[in-house]
Amino acid sequence: MTSHNWLAPTLVIALAVAGCRSSSDECSSVPAKAEGDSFFLGTKPTEPNASKPAPMADGKLLAKIGEPAPNFTLKDLDGKEHTLAKYKGKTVVLEWFSPGCPYCVYAYGDGTLKTMPEKFMANGVVWLSINSEAADRKNAQPETNREFVDKYGLKAPLLFDPSGEVGRSYGAKSTPHMFVIDPKGVLVYQGALDNAPLGKTKDGAAFADYVGDAVTAAKAGKKLDTTETKSYG
Repeated sequence: MTSHNWLAPTLVIALAVAGCRSSSDECSSVPAKAEGDSFFLGTKPTEPNASKPAPMADGKLLAKIGEPAPNFTLKDLDGKEHTLAKYKGKTVVLEWFSPGCPYCVYAYGDGTLKTMPEKFMANGVVWLSINSEAADRKNAQPETNREFVDKYGLKAPLLFDPSGEVGRSYGAKSTPHMFVIDPKGVLVYQGALDNAPLGKTKDGAAFADYVGDAVTAAKAGKKLDTTETKSYG
């Protein structure tokens, strides 16, 4: 991961991390099993509880709710650099993404992400998607990601984190794994996109728009009731 602190007015960053969890080399078109290997960085997650960040190898802690979001600089699909600190003053959402993950395919095809990023961006929010898969994987190749962008009409920048450094600094473990940063640069939400993986809530529960609620609260300077949830994917 690169650097540490800061942030910006309404900015949502979607980071595409290491594909959903799967025991195969590529995410299949069917839901992956939670007990499978993690595609993220080609390694298995060391901390099963996303709400309790584990120490990094250098002794530094992962991003934590209520603290400045780790800064970073990454290049997008077109080679343009994006530095988180430059978006200070905005609300930011980071979405970890993989073009081969069935949860991302659904979310951008018929789910929440089909319209959410563009709608928020039109209202001053910054949305960045980040792919943190290892460079040698098919789902990390520019052409594979370009095909997804063109097919589903992604409007937000798609950033690449081949070393996995940024993904590790945030503790991203699946796709989509979402993070919302307020205009002061403080991480205010991390976890699932919503409570409806592949469009279905558990046991008929009412739909909960975690990211939407977090962005609305961050823009208004209000405190969130739900700051952490378990990501799926």
